[in-house]
Amino acid sequence: MDKEKINIIEKNNQLEKEKEERTSDEQKDGKKNNLVSEKLEKKEPERERRTQSYQREILETTRPAKVTKGGRRFSFTRLVLINDEEKKAVAYARGKGKETVRALKAACQKAQKKLLVYFPNPPRTIPRDIIVDYKATRLVLKPTPPGSGIRASEELSKLFKYLGIKDISVKIVGSSNKLNVIHAIFLALDKLTGKKYDY
Repeated sequence: MDKEKINIIEKNNQLEKEKEERTSDEQKDGKKNNLVSEKLEKKEPERERRTQSYQREILETTRPAKVTKGGRRFSFTRLVLINDEEKKAVAYARGKGKETVRALKAACQKAQKKLLVYFPNPPRTIPRDIIVDYKATRLVLKPTPPGSGIRASEELSKLFKYLGIKDISVKIVGSSNKLNVIHAIFLALDKLTGKKYDY
């Protein structure tokens, strides 16, 4: 009986030891997890600051269809304009995807790689008249007096606001296709500044 009691006591002691080891391991893991979560929380505001510096405007969403033997396959195309507020840089790009979200993500990623600073110190208006032709689209840009505002289409007005130009007149002659118009306006900006956008 004495031996049996001793064995039972030893087993109980062993179980208690194992329990203590398990709880200490769990506490260590908990501390590690807390440290990891703290690090992620510290990084999160930095990510937010980076994303907050970008402004995005969706200019166009299309749904082209590809005819195959199995039928028609649909996809989405999005044209976006982005602005980096901190660097005063702008860009546009078109992205494709099976869903609108993927198309938007692809377009934004492309545009971020093409960001270009045209006016480090934005002028009130442009210095001279500019005429640009691209495919079936012609743009006529003219400087205007102070207080005239931006006289242009919606997508071009957004671009000039991003650039910091307050007074300008832009007339679209011919095709008003949004991709042609946005491409033409970047050609005009190239002419004005002597820079070259990555088309």
